Amino acid sequence: MPWIAFKITIINTAFWLVCCFGMAWLVRLFPKSLYHPANGLFKEKSFERKLYKKMNVAVWKDKLPEWGKLLSFEKKNLHKDITLAYIDQFILETCYAEAGHLGMAAAGFACIFINSSTNFLMALSFAIANVCIQLPFILIQRYNRPRLLRLRMKYNKKATFY
Repeated sequence: MPWIAFKITIINTAFWLVCCFGMAWLVRLFPKSLYHPANGLFKEKSFERKLYKKMNVAVWKDKLPEWGKLLSFEKKNLHKDITLAYIDQFILETCYAEAGHLGMAAAGFACIFINSSTNFLMALSFAIANVCIQLPFILIQRYNRPRLLRLRMKYNKKATFY
């Protein structure tokens, strides 16, 4: 029995590493034009500002880990030298991150298929827990992007994206 538990642990650990890091890499393979902040997925909805205020996103958003530096762009804090190109890159990175975390939330359900049917409830629990883990990171991107867009407007109202 211990060998089976070890094997399940190794398989699931490998799956989650590939799922998370693979998705972070995969979203960057698509054209930048898909990640325009005015696109439907990334556009701020009318209710969001009030929701984020009620959820106190500003209070807890900096307490979660940020791994953007592994993919060449740290989003933890604004860079000291703010340029229009930097703001545009930051906005693009929030779109990448949001798409990546959405993809991780969805792809996580594939763990059900890599486990035997006897482990279905465990795998389903992992998949649901993964969605719960991804949601705060998605909310942070959606909270920050409109703020960055407003900052961008201060720098240049007529410039185009990417």
